[in-house]
Amino acid sequence: MIRTTLLISLLFFVFDVNAISIYNQNVTDKITQKRYKVVEIIIKGNKITKEVIILRELAIHNGQSIELEELDQLILESRNNLTNINLFNFITIEYELIDTEITIKIEVIERWYVWPYPIFEVSERNFNIWWEDFKSSDYKDFSRLNYGVFINIENFRGLNELLMIKLRRGFKEHYLFRYENLYINKKKTLGLNSQIELFRRKKTYYNTLNNELQYFPNFPVSNNNTYTSKDLVLNFELIYRNNLKTKHKLNLNYFKSIIDPEISSLNPDYLSNNLNIGSFYKIGYQLIHENRDNNNYPLKGYYINLEIARNISGKSPINHYEINSHLEKHIQVFPRWFAGSSFRSRIASSGQQAYFSHQTFGFEDYVRGYEYYVIDGEDYYLSKTAIKYCIIREKNLDIPYIKKKQFNKAHFSVYTSVFSDIGYANNQTNFTENSLTNSILWGKGISIEYITYYNKMLRIEYSINKLGEKGLFLHFSSPFGVNK
Repeated sequence: MIRTTLLISLLFFVFDVNAISIYNQNVTDKITQKRYKVVEIIIKGNKITKEVIILRELAIHNGQSIELEELDQLILESRNNLTNINLFNFITIEYELIDTEITIKIEVIERWYVWPYPIFEVSERNFNIWWEDFKSSDYKDFSRLNYGVFINIENFRGLNELLMIKLRRGFKEHYLFRYENLYINKKKTLGLNSQIELFRRKKTYYNTLNNELQYFPNFPVSNNNTYTSKDLVLNFELIYRNNLKTKHKLNLNYFKSIIDPEISSLNPDYLSNNLNIGSFYKIGYQLIHENRDNNNYPLKGYYINLEIARNISGKSPINHYEINSHLEKHIQVFPRWFAGSSFRSRIASSGQQAYFSHQTFGFEDYVRGYEYYVIDGEDYYLSKTAIKYCIIREKNLDIPYIKKKQFNKAHFSVYTSVFSDIGYANNQTNFTENSLTNSILWGKGISIEYITYYNKMLRIEYSINKLGEKGLFLHFSSPFGVNK
């Protein structure tokens, strides 16, 4: 059954990718087309963004010779590329034709780039999990709350660099520094990402039992500075972007965890080394090909993300290869009707791994309808399919009394969808205590999706799983998961 599902998903993907790539021409009926030369590209509205960042994303360049029938497609491709760097709220690309010369005119409305977010959030995998726990405490237990500040500076220096600083206290402390897209050559094809993170937890989940996380200690914690686990994560990425759509990444990672001795007693497989400190390294190569119209809420195009990685043991015996994949395909079926499908997988060369070193379903990846559960596995497969109908096409609106261009013009759209997810987690470690591992997980339902500017989204889903459980779930991100 799993192989059949995998085959169908891959065939759907390959068929549509090939279909979109075919460009039919009738050479015998075609006379030589007149060519036009791009003599000027005019850019307006970029008060912060450097012009070189915009020019780099264009499928059109100065001096280019173009047949007129190609121009609309090149403009569409350029607009999609500019949309996917997430720097602008609105993008307009037009052209002026004089004799055999073309002038390209681009106007953008930039976003607001400096966001000092106050943090006041629930420390759970999703909102529904937290609400159930809060309700069971008679609405009195506020211990699982986090607070702090998150400074996010997008388009730093006007070069599409990202600077992130996070200081979060509370139930799960998180300290983060990240710098993205630091390009180190003039052509901006070679770049660096770097990140350091520190987590400190007063309560730590140490195992999965009956498809639910088990925490130590298992009673409400006080507000003292006693921590049951501390994690350090270092990440370094070398990026090579050789064309507009394709990226290559070389990833170097280091993970270190220090835990309370009681956790080692409760689950000897947590670090798999009979110690209270564990660590390992990870080296990986990643190929990313982006060909969607919008990487936050795609309706057309496809996406390929393939990674091969080598885990190297430190203080924990984590020493295996793994292959990760994330494929997406989106098509317009009829006016207002769209279909989308994604496929994710992880295949590891080792059957048994330390508990702290991997996550499967219930965190970033999940099968809809199973949000209350955690399903562990060394390998996994996840297929998501949705058929969408556009209730309200994208509408632009002016917001009165606000002078800033970054905020006084907004847009929104509303979709409804019918979806079906199929997942499978292969677990050779603690599968006897968790009924949802090593079994096909099927979830289906309907959703309402509200999309607005600044990549904000609200999804309200009604799901049914194979256990016959039904529920209403609230999400704030794309149903196809995190795109890296």
